[in-house]
Amino acid sequence: MKGTAVANYTRSLDPYRPVTAAIAISVFSDRAAKHLDIISFNRYNGWYQNPGRLNMITNRVVDEATSWYNKHNKPVLMSEYGADTIEGLHLLPAFVWSEEYQMALFSRHFKAFDILRKRGFFIGEFIWNFADFKTNQSVTRVGGNKKGVFTRQRQPKEAAHHVRRRYFSLARDLDKCPVPQDLFAYISQAVSDRLEDSSQ
Repeated sequence: MKGTAVANYTRSLDPYRPVTAAIAISVFSDRAAKHLDIISFNRYNGWYQNPGRLNMITNRVVDEATSWYNKHNKPVLMSEYGADTIEGLHLLPAFVWSEEYQMALFSRHFKAFDILRKRGFFIGEFIWNFADFKTNQSVTRVGGNKKGVFTRQRQPKEAAHHVRRRYFSLARDLDKCPVPQDLFAYISQAVSDRLEDSSQ
């Protein structure tokens, strides 16, 4: 009853916007989603769950989003995902806390989102977070939350450039938007020609 009351009160304040909430528990334990218009779930695959296991991310995201939709028949979005990253830490193979790991983790999520978008019920995704920020002192934090694609000083990590390429590529593919000339750095004439052909 409480969930219904909260959702209905929220709708009474603004009947024109859909109601959602960031759900941080599993589809099997949740009791709020049935009251929402959009299912939004937070999940840190490859970070808090199975850290370092990049190979598990895509299937887990696809499976969980599909489970939410199958249970509630409502639009689904991923409201949080990400990985803490120390600016300037470079490790190969990609290892937790490195800039390479954050980029790889994003790429595995991007692949899942592309699969889900084709199924029609998946409507969006939100990276956590825009920029690093201070938190209380904790052994799980290195000077604060480092999941930003920008530092606290608003300088880009490698992931910021990766996300820029991703979103412009989506804008081109979904809405036929032009791609900036500097989106991809010059690699070779053959690659440049291929990128130019794909943007037309």
